[in-house]
Amino acid sequence: MSTSQTVIGNQVSANTQAILLLTAPLITGRGQHSTELLTASEYAKLARFLHQKECQPADLVVAGGSELVLELGKIVNSDRLKRLVARGFLLSQAIERWQARSIWVVSRSDEAYPARLKERLKDLAPPVLYGCGDSAILNTGGLAVVGSRNADATILESTSRIGELAARAQRTIVSGGARGVDQAAMSGGLEAGGKAAGVLAENLERAALNRDHRNYLRDGQLVLLSPYDPQAGFNVGNAMQRNKLIYALADAALVVQSDYGKGGTWAGAIEQVERLRLVPVYTFPHAQHDMAFEHLAKKGALTWPNPNTPEDFSETLAGAIVGRTSLETERFSFSADNGRQSDKTVDEQKLPATSSKANSSSISPDEQLFATVRTLLEQLDAAKTDKEIADKLKVKPVQAKEWIKRLVKEGTLQKLSKPTRYYSTKNSKLF
Repeated sequence: MSTSQTVIGNQVSANTQAILLLTAPLITGRGQHSTELLTASEYAKLARFLHQKECQPADLVVAGGSELVLELGKIVNSDRLKRLVARGFLLSQAIERWQARSIWVVSRSDEAYPARLKERLKDLAPPVLYGCGDSAILNTGGLAVVGSRNADATILESTSRIGELAARAQRTIVSGGARGVDQAAMSGGLEAGGKAAGVLAENLERAALNRDHRNYLRDGQLVLLSPYDPQAGFNVGNAMQRNKLIYALADAALVVQSDYGKGGTWAGAIEQVERLRLVPVYTFPHAQHDMAFEHLAKKGALTWPNPNTPEDFSETLAGAIVGRTSLETERFSFSADNGRQSDKTVDEQKLPATSSKANSSSISPDEQLFATVRTLLEQLDAAKTDKEIADKLKVKPVQAKEWIKRLVKEGTLQKLSKPTRYYSTKNSKLF
């Protein structure tokens, strides 16, 4: 293994062990895993409660943790929590199996957790990540390449050349590891001596043991990552959910090919250009009058400039980074303690920098305004009442309540009770 490689050690932190007990299926064979695992929203509520109590997940399993479990009963049934925490023997078996296959595991409470995911996804970042290979690659950015599993040979050849060019420019390829476009981009980069990060939706263990991956993992060129148990099989929902990780790890994204209105590639791209807007999204200019690409362009996607040299490739990504930085600096801050809130009303706020004239002309004014409100309220880092939100937006309470209702329904805001308050699921800082 390369001496320059940074690989997360075999030790699993106490907090990570506790989070695994609460949220992970701990698959060690063909047996059925627990159906009582905490869902993402349940764990988010639990983590918020622990944060407010100045406690950590590990406090649930240490001596005296039973009292804390009882306190948490108002959020999650105490008996259910006790059963999950009691899976210590199963956890030890799972960890032993992972370590024998060079699979590491980290949680959001660990310093080794990829910084880009914490910073960009906030509360949407998975509580636990499993991986194999050089973890340092996960913080190098690069180009996310996504596309169809059934692309033709011409498309796959062009995609492979993009991966090769990224390697020559010393930039990482980030993709989903699926057959077709994903594998073509990653293979093109790896075979040219570059680095790649594969964000998998299924069976990390099998991929880690794959003969084609072995040398690249050993030499520090490849890292495989998954938010799902290393033995988890394919699940459409998992495939959709991991898309945001691919985009969040990169500096820009390239959609090589996509069906219109269906499939994982389409769902991930639409989520980026319409809601998350983590990075600039490009489409590959290989098809004229492509409905999927035309629709993405209306939402703000750009046409890939087809760089031909490493210098041009690096310049394209550098421009993407500047574009994202500009977007971030324009965002309204609702920080509870910085005292630098904007005096502008919602109507005066700028739309995200990735929006285009085509986008503005294709969306009704009320939807443009709502998109701006969403961007502003995503930045809440403290729970606020509907009146406080209305005051900040400088609108009437009845209008603020209508927007809040929509944002809670789509998952951008989470509602707290006693008293009723709302916080951003994207910008909260939890375990």
